[in-house]
Amino acid sequence: MVQKIRGIVTFCLSAFLVLFHLYNGGYRPITADVLRSVHVGCGLAIIFLSRPAAKKGWVGLFWDILLVAVSLGWAAYFTFSLDVLPLRTGNPILSDVVIGTLALVVLFEAARRLFGFVLPAIATAFLLYGLFGKYVPGPLGLRSIDYPWLITHCMLSTEGVFGIPIGVSAAYVFLFILFAAALEATGGGAFFMQLAQAAMGKFRGGPAKVAVVASACMGTISGSAVANVAGTGAITIPLMKKVGYEPKMAAAIEAVASSGGLIMPPIMGAAAFIMSELLGVPYSRIIVYAALPAILYYLAVFAAVDFKAGRLGLKGLPPSKVPNLRKTLKEGFRYLVPLVVLVVSIFITTPQRAAFWGFASLIVLFLLSDVVIKGKLGNFKVLAAVVESGCQQALPVIVACAIAGVVVGVISLTGLGFMLTGVLLALGGKSLFIVLVISMITSLVLGMGLPITACYVILAVVAGPALEQLGLNPIAAHLFLIYFGVLSGITPPVALAAYVGAGIAGEDPMKVAVEACKVGVVAFLLPYAFVYNPVLLLQHVTPTRLIFTLTGASFGCVAIAAAAQGFALVKANWIQRLLLLAASLLLFSFNVRNYVLGFLCLAIVLIWQIGQKKRCS
Repeated sequence: MVQKIRGIVTFCLSAFLVLFHLYNGGYRPITADVLRSVHVGCGLAIIFLSRPAAKKGWVGLFWDILLVAVSLGWAAYFTFSLDVLPLRTGNPILSDVVIGTLALVVLFEAARRLFGFVLPAIATAFLLYGLFGKYVPGPLGLRSIDYPWLITHCMLSTEGVFGIPIGVSAAYVFLFILFAAALEATGGGAFFMQLAQAAMGKFRGGPAKVAVVASACMGTISGSAVANVAGTGAITIPLMKKVGYEPKMAAAIEAVASSGGLIMPPIMGAAAFIMSELLGVPYSRIIVYAALPAILYYLAVFAAVDFKAGRLGLKGLPPSKVPNLRKTLKEGFRYLVPLVVLVVSIFITTPQRAAFWGFASLIVLFLLSDVVIKGKLGNFKVLAAVVESGCQQALPVIVACAIAGVVVGVISLTGLGFMLTGVLLALGGKSLFIVLVISMITSLVLGMGLPITACYVILAVVAGPALEQLGLNPIAAHLFLIYFGVLSGITPPVALAAYVGAGIAGEDPMKVAVEACKVGVVAFLLPYAFVYNPVLLLQHVTPTRLIFTLTGASFGCVAIAAAAQGFALVKANWIQRLLLLAASLLLFSFNVRNYVLGFLCLAIVLIWQIGQKKRCS
């Protein structure tokens, strides 16, 4: 009985949150502070209702009810105190401190239930630094900041939890996640999987190419590498194993392909929306800048998959198992229309309005198709599933953005960002390359324990200014940080996307992570490539420079994939692999002399391998 009541209340709250965001995105914008407070309060309440402290017993139920009440009370207090809270900055009253403290408790508990102790531990470390930083010697020492000021600044101001990260989550990300959930629930996920099979299934290593295409399609919409691996990987990984891929390779391909969805336009995950807000650049321009590196990423992954299939002597799926492409497109055409509506709308209106129209067109077409095909008005169980799934998928983003807000609040109040920027510049000796390497390592380390959104926000505040002070284009600097945050999902020792794939494949997670790094090795080069050559971001473009850059980058991607997999036309020996690696690095240097040397290395390998192939045949 208790579980049933929990379910009903959870669904009602979820439905309210969905309608609230649809109203904001499609009808009339709600005041930003009110939107953010409702977004956080209802989101945390849904977490405590849907993830109980204990499966049985009244103590756990009482604790959850109390946490729900505090979550909603925090949101209400912030909403109804908007006019007076700014006037009490630095001099809060007792109720501000009490509500701020309770808010911190419920936020940390929500983060623990979703992510474990890592996120709360990192936020706690920053809060302790804010309180006791005055005792730290040297350049990182702080002025005195008392607890009431710190807690209210972080929990009850637009400089903390209710700042830019949660604002982006509330205004944009929630609606895009809702669109992805609707696409999956109405059959769009199955359609894209079938479409990928129809397009790629018959080729060498077909199931792996299906995984790349399907994961790229769904990953760019879902915005979560882990969720994408769990969803598409459940189908693609067993398929790959069945045709001869090793379990570790099957899981690695899925993890790398799913991770790429976070950097693939038109929807790139929450970090890209936050980047748009931080830089004041329209999201439509962000996806244009990010397009070429993302395409090159998938070119390299596709090449790696093909070379691995060649090395193993694998074939495509049997013709009887490959769906008819024309028939698949005809049956699933209604899933392509909302995507077109979404992408077109992004370029002519605001992102939230674009997400609204994409979602609305999807639901209308779904209901109409039910009327035409089944002769009845819609399957309302599917709509209920959209509501529940959309909210559940949004919860990790809400919590990650809220925790990131706490960290940003400490950084803004203490001036830590400026100090760390100075430290970063001092360590790098004002060398852009060294600062890039330090930022890369920091991003990979932070990304092991943090969601990409929180990881990016922290680095954008700390490393972003340092890179910009060294003359780096802000777009390139922030995309660089996003890329390496994404790559932490496949980088040992903690590689969440690889771990999920390993679970499905029944393989050692560490072996999968190492294999994933080999499959996605090009992603470690691409950020440096677009930093040093902005043409890859479609900046400072001329036709000649664009052709020159794309030629080198494309051949470089294929060459490094061949080197990593040890195969081009036939199996490559270690000398050929070194030549392929050298060719890739030379072609990514975007220098005429190096291009000549790079293509010379490629030519040597190809001539050598053609000779080997003739001798074997």
